[in-house]
Amino acid sequence: MPERPSPTDPTGPRALLGAAHDALVRRCVLLSRALPTGVRASAAGLAGSPLSSRLLPTTALALLASGGRVDDARELLPDLAQRAHRRTLLARLLNRRLVTAITALEQPRLTEVALQHLRVPPRHAAKLEGSVAVRRARVLFDQGDLDGAGKTVAPHADAHPVAGLLARRYAGERAGLGPLPALPERAPDAPEPLPGRVLHLVSNALPHTQAGYTVRTHRIVCAQQAAGLDPHVATFVGWPPEGGESEQQVDGITYHRLRPGGRLPEGLGPRVEAGVAAATELALRLRPSVLHAATDHRNGSVALAVGARLGIPVVYEVRGFLEETWLAKAGPRAEGSERHRLIVERETAVMRAADAVVTLAATMREEIVARGIDPDKVVLAPNAVDPALLEARPDGAAFRRAHGIGEEEFVVGSVSSLVAYEGFDTLISAAARLRDAGVAVRVLLVGDGEARAGLREQADRLGLGSACLLPGRVPPDEALRAQAALDVFVAPRADQRVCRLVTPLKPVEAMALGTPVVASDIPALREVLAEGRAAVLVPPGDAGGLAEALLRLRGDPGLRARLVSAGRAEVTGRRTWPRVARTYRELYERLGAR
Repeated sequence: MPERPSPTDPTGPRALLGAAHDALVRRCVLLSRALPTGVRASAAGLAGSPLSSRLLPTTALALLASGGRVDDARELLPDLAQRAHRRTLLARLLNRRLVTAITALEQPRLTEVALQHLRVPPRHAAKLEGSVAVRRARVLFDQGDLDGAGKTVAPHADAHPVAGLLARRYAGERAGLGPLPALPERAPDAPEPLPGRVLHLVSNALPHTQAGYTVRTHRIVCAQQAAGLDPHVATFVGWPPEGGESEQQVDGITYHRLRPGGRLPEGLGPRVEAGVAAATELALRLRPSVLHAATDHRNGSVALAVGARLGIPVVYEVRGFLEETWLAKAGPRAEGSERHRLIVERETAVMRAADAVVTLAATMREEIVARGIDPDKVVLAPNAVDPALLEARPDGAAFRRAHGIGEEEFVVGSVSSLVAYEGFDTLISAAARLRDAGVAVRVLLVGDGEARAGLREQADRLGLGSACLLPGRVPPDEALRAQAALDVFVAPRADQRVCRLVTPLKPVEAMALGTPVVASDIPALREVLAEGRAAVLVPPGDAGGLAEALLRLRGDPGLRARLVSAGRAEVTGRRTWPRVARTYRELYERLGAR
């Protein structure tokens, strides 16, 4: 006579029935998450009623969480857990459904409550505890606590796939920061460098990414080529993430995409090692006479290792301070954190080890020298423009017509990344004041970024509506037409350390095009704007002062003409790419690069 299957046998009828039940609950949860946003919000509204939670408790919880009402789901769960603790078959079934649904929802904040109130079977506990650990680790990582983030997910790495991924990533991040590893000895078979050949190592590049960083790279290498050098550009290993051609020509410049030998490793340290291997292989083929790495330390670390192996000089170009950019997003509480400290340490180590350091402004040079870098090896190569821009006449009127801007409207704004520290919230507040005073002002902010949605909401809240245009990112030629459509270019950067130190490119383009500038009175902007002679400077964050400055410019054509004249003189005398290319060539020759 055959034996009766054990209830705990995973192949027994009860276990199979339970597995089928769990699969059905998971499928329902996934379907609720796949609904359109508006439908999910409406369903969450219905699910929040007492009747729904009484008749369909698991469904109500899933719809609340999927509809963005996680706090309401958290409040509901303890009441549902009390029902699930009763000594009845229906209560046990409810407990099972709730645990299965919460596991499928993958909402760590809801999971925390579930672990406190529900009876969680071991097969679910590992995943739920791992989910909570992932959330806590991400918070710690964002605060700059690398060690704490790693220790939080490490115990769950085997049972929870995301925890395992983050554990490897955080360990790799830690390995790629702090002191530089020992540099290799020069290889005895290092090839003879080719005279004039330069290999630039950068984070990203055209045509995949259109930003100030990539535009500067391209303008530099084009000017170097015109000056008789032979520049090549290589992007950091694994970029762009979607793959593509290993080499690409852009305006006659060869861009190389470094690829890892196999799968792209997790974490900063392993990726730098993969970058060293890929860049060494490329350099052996190209035989450059100098390596020129641009911010950040990843590129500098790769260049130093390759330069030591091949016996060629390394230039590190500091275009910004990574730790300050990160701090502007992470908030003041992250200052002095482990991550902040380690980034400073690695960036400074790269500067110290490089044969020369290039930077964009005197404000940045002062910061570099203050870190103990020999001032004699720090060279200025400021943001600049193509001389043709001084004679260009982009069709700003056509841009105005295309966007419904009247000829008599006073258009103020910028072409820029839309991030918080650019201070465009101050500009929108200033424009609202001008509108309230009867001025036909129109704000034009061309570009994209994490602050765009908030700026749109602010403009609508202040009643600007269509008087604030946010057309998003546009192609380079269209960006120039947008610049020409402005009556005043505004650079209202916040009074943050990254803004006080780092000079932007777009105000230089505005000066070249003959557009008057209003900017925050902070050191980096003052420097780029001819020590304030080429702009009206206002206190950062002062919407009233900015509104007054804009109104003053609108009514004073003589002031506008003086600002335009000073701006064009600054660009002509100091800020053209051929002039900057001569600086690079002289530097390379001084380093012994042929």
